[in-house]
Amino acid sequence: MNTILVPTDFSDGAFNALGYAMRLAEIFDYSIKIVHAYRLPTTESGVLVDLTEILAKTAQEELDLLKTKVDAINHSNLTITYGAHYGSVMEIIHNFSKSEGVELVVMGTQGASGITDKWLGTVAASAAKNVEDPLLIIPANQAYRNLNHILFATDLKVIENEKHLRFLATLAKKSNSRLDFLHIRKVNEEADDEKVAKYRAQIQSIFGEDKTRISYLFDDEVNEGIKDGLETHNPDLLVVVRHKYGFFEGLFRGSLSRKLISESALPILVLQDKI
Repeated sequence: MNTILVPTDFSDGAFNALGYAMRLAEIFDYSIKIVHAYRLPTTESGVLVDLTEILAKTAQEELDLLKTKVDAINHSNLTITYGAHYGSVMEIIHNFSKSEGVELVVMGTQGASGITDKWLGTVAASAAKNVEDPLLIIPANQAYRNLNHILFATDLKVIENEKHLRFLATLAKKSNSRLDFLHIRKVNEEADDEKVAKYRAQIQSIFGEDKTRISYLFDDEVNEGIKDGLETHNPDLLVVVRHKYGFFEGLFRGSLSRKLISESALPILVLQDKI
């Protein structure tokens, strides 16, 4: 059975993201795998303190408490499993993505302040740069709302990883969403008609000919252009593609990606161009 992977640090933001994942699991008929990552702390002297057994026990106790909370809201009887694993969050996500039939990773954030002693607030931006599966980042306190309108911020590059585009097409279809494409073009940049034609042909083949409306905004700062686009379109979900090179590359550089993610007032779906 296809699975939604939900990393948790037991914070309110993580629980909120889990609630969002549960609604998506109902739409897709997916199962959910909740995972918690723990690792040994480092002392100021750099000497590792061997607390592995204590950390494992504490993590399991937290998972048991979480299961009780989830059981109380699992009205659709979703298949949900739990696990605490030693290692970094990225290591755990990578391991399960390769072995558990994961189709989507859902993570929460801690809000714009970023003041938290939990790891989730600092990991979401890193995950946006490294997770290979479609990654859905849910802002703190953002309750699930119907995905009536999805905005795809695109640089008009043909995407090699069409599997992720097909996932988005399925999401749009199952949620009965309107899908619009937004291109942020640099001021004075000339249009590449051949490039646009190839991109349009790709999205037509995957989303259908009636799903290819592309809007344009001019701004040398892609982050600012996206913000303007969000105000204009008022979508329920923003979609971005992570390319290794190009105009959108800056979205996934440390401070800028953290800023976009922490200040976003709506969920962001990150798709990877290549695997």
